[in-house]
Amino acid sequence: MKLMNELTEDNLKEIIQILDQDGIIIFPTDTVYGIGCNCYSIEGLKKLYSFKNRPLSKPINVLTDSYEKIKELSRGIKPKEEELIKKYLPGDLTLIVDKKENVPDLLTANLDTVGIRIPNNEMALKILKAYPNPLATTSVNLSGESPGIEVSDFIEEFKDKVDIIVDGGKSPIGVASTIVRVENNEIKILRQGNLKVE
Repeated sequence: MKLMNELTEDNLKEIIQILDQDGIIIFPTDTVYGIGCNCYSIEGLKKLYSFKNRPLSKPINVLTDSYEKIKELSRGIKPKEEELIKKYLPGDLTLIVDKKENVPDLLTANLDTVGIRIPNNEMALKILKAYPNPLATTSVNLSGESPGIEVSDFIEEFKDKVDIIVDGGKSPIGVASTIVRVENNEIKILRQGNLKVE
């Protein structure tokens, strides 16, 4: 495991190489720390589920850096979804959208939807901009435990499992994102986080 405190060009190259090789990284976001892999990597996804003791019936959401990459995952963005994206992202909103066929079933627990978010965090966005694919990302913790908001919360548990940990200090929000789904033009709150959706 390698610990990084900054994202130099060389560090970003190393992160990209790790992600290309089905590797796992931990990095800061605006909400809590995320543990992630290339969202199209089946081997990477298997490791994510295993390292967290996460049931395969629980889907993993995806982080990306742009509306264009969201469209790569989605079968079509509805007007109300576009409104939410423009209003709240980057930020602590995860939007559940209809997924394209190329999105792995393992990622979405065989559902035909995928959760997507653009985090409002400089380090996270640097990684997400540098890497061509969105990252399957979930909070750094064993399933059912509190998510990590600084490296000391999880380093002992995860240091022998992951390839790289990026230390960006304490997460500013410290609470997982609000998850919403648009159905029949109505916004349904599936998980209430710090963000209140109007």
